[in-house]
This record gives sequence, structure tokens and C-alpha cells, in this order.
Amino acid sequence: MIQLYNEILSYRAKTHPDRVALVCEDVSYTYAELYANALKSAQWLQSQQLKKGDHIGLLDFNNAAYVHIVNGCLLSGIIPVSINWRLSAKEMMFILTDSNCQLFVYGTDFKQIGEVIAATNNFAVINTHDCFHEIQQLTIDTSFVLPTITISEQALIIYTSGTTGNPKGVMLSHNNLFEMYYALRSETPLFGPGAVNLIAGPWYAVVGVGYFVFGIFSGCTNVLLKIFDPIEILRLIQTYKITNAFFAPIMMKIICALDEVHEYDLSSLQNIQYGGSPIDEEQLRICYNTFKCHFTQGYGLTETSGIATALRFDDHLRIINSNEPELKHLLRSAGKPYAGVEIKIVDEANTTLPANAIGEVSIKGNVVAMGYKNQAVINDKIFGNDGWFYTGDVGYVDENGYLFLVDRKNDMIISKGQNIYPAEIEQIIIQHPAIKDVAIIGVPHEVYGEAICAIVVVKKDTIQLNELRNWAKDKMPEYKLPAAIEIVEELPRNPTGKVLRKLLREKYWINKQRRIN
Repeated sequence: MIQLYNEILSYRAKTHPDRVALVCEDVSYTYAELYANALKSAQWLQSQQLKKGDHIGLLDFNNAAYVHIVNGCLLSGIIPVSINWRLSAKEMMFILTDSNCQLFVYGTDFKQIGEVIAATNNFAVINTHDCFHEIQQLTIDTSFVLPTITISEQALIIYTSGTTGNPKGVMLSHNNLFEMYYALRSETPLFGPGAVNLIAGPWYAVVGVGYFVFGIFSGCTNVLLKIFDPIEILRLIQTYKITNAFFAPIMMKIICALDEVHEYDLSSLQNIQYGGSPIDEEQLRICYNTFKCHFTQGYGLTETSGIATALRFDDHLRIINSNEPELKHLLRSAGKPYAGVEIKIVDEANTTLPANAIGEVSIKGNVVAMGYKNQAVINDKIFGNDGWFYTGDVGYVDENGYLFLVDRKNDMIISKGQNIYPAEIEQIIIQHPAIKDVAIIGVPHEVYGEAICAIVVVKKDTIQLNELRNWAKDKMPEYKLPAAIEIVEELPRNPTGKVLRKLLREKYWINKQRRIN
């Protein structure tokens, strides 16, 4: 069985060289062309005095040159470090320094920040366009030898978003990439060599590069989106007959709300995977009516190669076609583990908890990453010697094996001596007919320690605090009722759709020495 990315890329180029592997900005590359560009990129990287185990930083929107350079890295054992273009220059500099990059490649859209970084460092810097132009000028040297790569060696680093402290570099192995593909293959409806795969996620996140790797292992055609654009997504689906895609729920909401959505032929779609947050029943029905395909919800972290559990497509069908409250409740779950993945819930003493008891979600399996770069102390605590990864997510597993996420440990609110998890309240508040989106945060309170504040996006009419409390008082305990409300135009989210509660909390805690009360 082929398990290494470099081997599968070579195999695909030899067995079906003319099959389209990549489409980006309406330019197509066959598997033979993709592999040839990967070899040239590997050859160019070696000419820059880079060797197996070295690191290069990449800052750019999704594009074909970016893909070819990363492919060259994966062939030659050089570690690509894709940088989140939403970060500040200071955070980018931290990543480049922390990962010890010997080369920095940046796109034309980031010329200004690229030049700032180039002026303050002693490593080599080159523009993506210039880099790929040099690569294209090469002819493949028949004497060029690729280094031997083993399945246990590191493949790439993906830095976390840095919502708490500096970003942390998650080291993913070649085995992690294969296990991600192997798990997804078993639960993705109608996905195979004949699929056309839309990659809408950024390559600095596992939902971007991981979904591409999944597509290459499967031997399908992969259509790469430069940056999220709902109209462009509709055009690509219609033009290239997209069969599979991964979206964050917020992306699906935006697409479904477009007036133009019904002007496009979306009939080729077979399955949409979504993740980052659950989806309410009303919105899911809208998505079914719009896309008319299967849906699979995925839960995972960068530290678990992007996967852990799935609420499978047949679960979705059972739920959406049923009027039973117990089944409807499952829509709030993250589903059951993928094959080869184990889930357990533990308390503060690392004792395994029974069904329906809330604690920290822990994950075990070959999808678990090698650890964080340069974080030995944290690795010993989070990536346990027993093989379990302690996620920092709070949740429970019901008696049927479905995982329900309650919140992040560091998002927990303590009010009136009670531990309160924002997601529990959000799942109720979002059902109010006037509310379009909601985030629950804890704000300082002199008596209670923290008070519950609802940050809401309204649909049309405004909503008052008393109205919201009266509506919700029969749906949750009194101590969970919001004590404050703030209406905003939109909630800040990271690229995977998760609400950035830290940003929402900032103004309430700005003069406080501690961010808990």
C-alpha cells in the first residue's frame, strides 16, 4: 500500500498522466504536469542550498505556484511553513523565527509586508511569482536524486491561529497525512478518482492543504479557490461540475443567502463536508434545498490532522427527515469517531468519565500530530506519553457514542459559583426568531464574578435584554440567562468559522489584570 505523498504523486503521474489533477484560476494541470512541476521545485529548492529537514515560510493566497512549491517540499523532505496572512507582521516574524526558516516566499498581494520582513532578517526572501518563474525555466535533471523519506518523518508545520499567546507550530508527519486521507476516504460519500474536489480553505490551515492531499491520494481533480468568494464558488461548481467540497457553516450561510444562488447549476454536488461549528436545523434545511446533496459534519483539530469524529451523511438524513426530539438533538453533536480514532472524556485528575458526564475531550490514534515545535513542556502535558492528545475542548459522549462539544476550557464562564459553557447557551439563543448569530462571553461583575453577555447579530428587528430573557427563561436555568446584551453587525471568526471570543471579550476586560473573575 502506498502511504507516502511523494510516492502517490509519482504513481498518479505514471498511471494516469493525462487526468486533470489541479485547476486554479481556470488553468489546468494534469497529474504528469503536477509531478513534473514538483520535481522542478524540489530541484530548485536544492539549488538554494536547502536540504531535507530545512524549513521554508510561505505567505500567499491559494494559487498554483504555491501548490507546486509545497509539492516540491514534500518530495524533497523540506518542511513547508504556510503563514496565516491574517496575522500581524510581528506574529509572522515569530513564526519564521520559531520554525527557523531558511527561505521566505511571499506573494505579490503581500509585497509590502514581505519587504518589511526581508529588511529585518538575514534569510533568503523571494516573491512567489519570481520563484516559480525560475522553477519553470528548469529542465528536469535526470541525475537529480530525491532523498529517502520515511512515513514517521515530519511533512509540514501548520501554526495555530494564536488566539491565546503566540501561535504554536503543529508538526504533522507523513503518516498523519496518510491517516487523514484513509479516514476521510471511508466516510466521504461518492468520493474517488472520478470526483471533482473544491478546495475553498486557505493553505495555511489543515482544511486547505489537508483537503488537497486527500484529493491527490484519491486521484481526483482538485479545483483550488484563491480566496473565499461566494459568487466564484458558485461559478466553479457550475463550470467544473464540482462533486465534493469542504465549507465552514458560515460560508454555506453566505452562499445560500445570495440572490444569485438559484441562477447557477449546482446539480453536480454529491457531498459537502462542513466543520468548525454545528449548524442549526433551519439553516441545514436551507442548505439541503440549495445544494441538494449529502452533508457530513467533521470535528477535528490541526493537532489531529483536521479529523477526529464525523456526523455522517446518513445521520443527517435520519435527523432531517425525523420529527423525534431525540434525533433532532443529534444535530448538535459532532458525531462518532472515524475508524482508528478513539475518544474519551476525562476530568481534571485524568480519570475517564462515564457517558453524559462533561469533561475534557481526549483523542487517540495515528491522526494525532507529532507535537508542537519548540514546546517540550506543553507537549509533555498535552500530547501524553500514553498516546492521548488532550484537546482543551469540553464535551461529553452520550450513551450511543455521539460526541457533544460544550466549549473550550478557556472559554468557560464562572458566574455565581457555577461553571457555564457558552456553547450550551448559544445553541438555545440562536433559535430566537430575531437572532441571526450569537456568541456568549463572560464579562466582569462585582458580585457574581462574571456575568453572561450575549453578543448578537439580529435579522431585521432589534431585540432588548428583557425580551431575550423572558423568551429564554423556560429553556435554560436562571443562572445561564444573559445579564447583558450587545448588538453587532457581525461576529469575528477565524478562517475555519470559529468565533473569536477573545476579541469580543477584550473591551470588557481591558483594565483587568486577570481575564477571569
